[in-house]
Amino acid sequence: MRKILCGIVVLMGFTSAAYATSDSFVWKDPVDGFTFSFPDSWGVQTADAPTVRIRIAGPLNQDFATCRVKAEKDGRLEIYPKHLMSEAVYETLGRDFWEREIQDHNNATITDIRGPASLGGKGDATAIRETFVADTGHGKVNMYGEQIASIYADTRYVVSCSSRLEQFNKYAPLFATIMGSVDLDPRYHPFATGYYRDFLADPKLMLPRSKPGTIFPKGDYALQTVHD
Repeated sequence: MRKILCGIVVLMGFTSAAYATSDSFVWKDPVDGFTFSFPDSWGVQTADAPTVRIRIAGPLNQDFATCRVKAEKDGRLEIYPKHLMSEAVYETLGRDFWEREIQDHNNATITDIRGPASLGGKGDATAIRETFVADTGHGKVNMYGEQIASIYADTRYVVSCSSRLEQFNKYAPLFATIMGSVDLDPRYHPFATGYYRDFLADPKLMLPRSKPGTIFPKGDYALQTVHD
C-alpha cells in the first residue's frame, strides 16, 4: 500500500518532511539535509541520545530490531582535500574511535572492523560489527549489530542497526538496505576543476622567445640617404 507523508511532521521528538515509495518512507533531516529510508511497517521512536537524529524499530517487538542515525559537528578533517579523505577518515575513525563509540552498549565487543568503506556513496567511512547485551526491562537479551561512521564535510555520521542475536541473520539484508539508504547532502563539487574545462590536461603551449617584429636585429638593416 502506498503511503504519503506531506509537509513537516513533528513526531515523538523528530521533525521530518517525508515522501514515500510503495511500502517505504524517505525521511529528510531538517538540519543537514540527508535522507534515510525505512519500511513503512517500522515505527519512529524517541531518540535515546542527544546526537540521534532518528531512531526506528521493527514491527516485531520480541526481535528488538532497531536502527538509528547519529550526527554531530566534527570539523577535524575540513582541511583535507576530497582525494585524501578516505585515508584521513580511516585513520580518524579507527579502532580507538569505535571502542569509545560502543561504550553506550553494555558488555559490547567488536567482532569485526572494516575500512575504508562508504556511507551513502559520498562519505568515506569505517564500519564494525559488535555484540552487546540489552536490558529490556524484562531481562537481559544478547544483541548483535552493525555500525558505519563517516566524517563528511564538517559532520560526523554514525548509522547503526541491531537485533536480538539469534534473529540477526534474518534482518541482515534489510539492515544493509536501510543503512545503505542514507543519502548525504552534497558538500563537495563532483569535479576537481569545477565546471571549467580541464585546462591542466592541455598540451604545453610553445611561445617564441623574441617579441613580435624583432626577429631580425636592428644591425641587419643599413639606413641610406635618398637624394632628389
